[in-house]
Amino acid sequence: MKIITQISLFDDTQNENLGDLERLKLVLDNLPDKPLIQKLKSIRGKGRNEWPVEAMWNSLVASFIFDHDSVAGLLRELNRNSQLRIICGFQPHLYTVLAKEKDEYGRRTREQKYKLAPTPSAYTNFLNNLRKCGDELQEMFGSLVGYMYENLAGFGEILAADGKAIQSYATKISQKDSGNRGEKDADWCRKTYTTTKPDGEKITKTKKWFGFRLHLISDAVYELPVDFEVTKASSSELKETGKLLEEMKESRQEKLEKCRYFLADRGYDSTGLIEWLETEGVCPVIDIRNCWQGEETRQSGNTDLIYDYKGKVYFVPEKGEPIELQCRGYDKSRGCQRYGFHPKYHDKRIFRIPLKTGPRIFTRAARNTRKWKKLYNKRTSIERINGKIDRDF
Repeated sequence: MKIITQISLFDDTQNENLGDLERLKLVLDNLPDKPLIQKLKSIRGKGRNEWPVEAMWNSLVASFIFDHDSVAGLLRELNRNSQLRIICGFQPHLYTVLAKEKDEYGRRTREQKYKLAPTPSAYTNFLNNLRKCGDELQEMFGSLVGYMYENLAGFGEILAADGKAIQSYATKISQKDSGNRGEKDADWCRKTYTTTKPDGEKITKTKKWFGFRLHLISDAVYELPVDFEVTKASSSELKETGKLLEEMKESRQEKLEKCRYFLADRGYDSTGLIEWLETEGVCPVIDIRNCWQGEETRQSGNTDLIYDYKGKVYFVPEKGEPIELQCRGYDKSRGCQRYGFHPKYHDKRIFRIPLKTGPRIFTRAARNTRKWKKLYNKRTSIERINGKIDRDF
């Protein structure tokens, strides 16, 4: 939505550097929010129009760009920042109030004042109306994502998934009817993280929160979101991400076809998800959990090859220690990974291990290769997105 055109932005600011306000103007100029504005106008109907819907929406966008964590903080900024009011499209309103002083007859006189920004109640009404526009907001998000697919080279080829804890301001479900101030949708979640130090010591950390969980799929190169869902905190990251991928297949098949690699941490390590991705032509690059009970290696069929849960493959000679093999690439025609000896052994034999031997362990991008590590390192992009959510929103 373009900014309000009847007000000149440069009337009294043409010699000033607007800084972040220019960033806001660029955002407002490029948001495809026309259907949303029309829906908000239809909801408002013939009600009071002191503060135009366009200006209210523009100021809400500004609250996220300038890190206002509450409506009160945004209104304080609007009251003292004339440039921000101009960009959003607010005009001062003249109204009459009763003065504290009385005249000689004991009557309170009237005086005129200006309202520079909306009242808290006006903003509450606007937000209540905005909650009814979920479809329009989702449509706007989809339009922006579609623009990225069309205009950014390679956008969507490498996708990453992760979950994000969102703490509620409340600490429990409201028992009484408390209107909009009560919490009725959140729940508790406990998540345990286990890490291993270089010396082999395992450290376990537990995170517990009351609130929600953001399930996010993003482009790992441009660090921009592709799809998302917000659920109760206890909802499974694996199941919700699976639903997002299924929806992408049903309604946005071209985006799934463009995806070449799907990155995720070990919380998404699932045979079902990996096989689904492989069926759709997407190479999973997902960290693996050790689900072997006391086993260090397993034999590959009736061959002289053994492998561990991390995908390292060894040749077992009749005498001597097992020899670790090097990956020689994926054989698409046979659905196998190819392995061979290091050149120092002067042995040119090639061994093949079908991916179906262990779908979690053997994928088209072999785990024990630089390619896999390089791809998996791109997953940190979604961690940075989560960090921006913590910092900005």
